[in-house]
Amino acid sequence: MYSRINLADVDAHEADVADARVKPVGYHLRPAQMRPNVWTFERGESTPYHYQEEQEELYAVLDGRFEFRIEDETLELVPDDYVVVEPQARRRLTAVESGTVLVVGAPNVKDDGVVLDEE
Repeated sequence: MYSRINLADVDAHEADVADARVKPVGYHLRPAQMRPNVWTFERGESTPYHYQEEQEELYAVLDGRFEFRIEDETLELVPDDYVVVEPQARRRLTAVESGTVLVVGAPNVKDDGVVLDEE
């Protein structure tokens, strides 16, 4: 009926494609329809410039301050900001100061991101 995990009980690991560390809460919760992760960034770290093949993504800033480039627009994000990005929109999240972001992708597909060489 439900799954529960405390973030303190989830080990962080280095992200394969980003400068940040990720806590794969979805691995422990096993949701069927979404893919949640908690990303931790030091100042200046970022995700690669990328898009998703299928996943719509929700970004929720828990703490810190970020610049979020979506296509040709750059947003400043602070705690309690939420942004939903459609799959094909090119994006990069960069930490202006150290912080944490909850990222939830749906549907729950693995390795859906496509890294772009160009900015």
